[in-house]
Amino acid sequence: MLIKKIIIKLKLFEMKKKLAILFVLAGFVGILISTSCTKCDEETTSATFSKALINGDALANLDLTNDTNEFGGFEIHLEKVPAGTKIFANINSMDLDPNPSGYINYQELTFQTTVSSAGKYEIEVYAGQKNVDVTILADDFEYNQKINDSTSEWKVFSLSDQNVSIINNQVKYVNLQFN
Repeated sequence: MLIKKIIIKLKLFEMKKKLAILFVLAGFVGILISTSCTKCDEETTSATFSKALINGDALANLDLTNDTNEFGGFEIHLEKVPAGTKIFANINSMDLDPNPSGYINYQELTFQTTVSSAGKYEIEVYAGQKNVDVTILADDFEYNQKINDSTSEWKVFSLSDQNVSIINNQVKYVNLQFN
């Protein structure tokens, strides 16, 4: 009986030894699989761009009756553009690349804002370490322009493209005048 118990203990010891070796091998295989790759996964890099701020007043001559100065001479007084008028800023993404490549199809980037009730706009755009050319555009708007005390006429006001250059962290003040 003592011999039988010894044999059983030896068999249990051999089984435990084989299981331990099996677990160690499985661990090594797991490490090898997790650290080696034949094709690396695509890395998603979240590129962060520096920004610049362009702001200013959006103005038009909406009331011709107040175009006189204190001496009775002619002087244009501009009024604020209606709130909600859309303002756009376009940049070429190539201007953001410090080492532009001829193999990359760079795109135009458009940023948008609206004129506030105070006649002001503020638009944040991407910027780089060197000059980035920005074209500012706007939607046309229609307004009942006051000609004199008794006459008004509907007129379409447009903004000619405004070109400015910006660099990162810059605040640029640009007044927009619609005609």
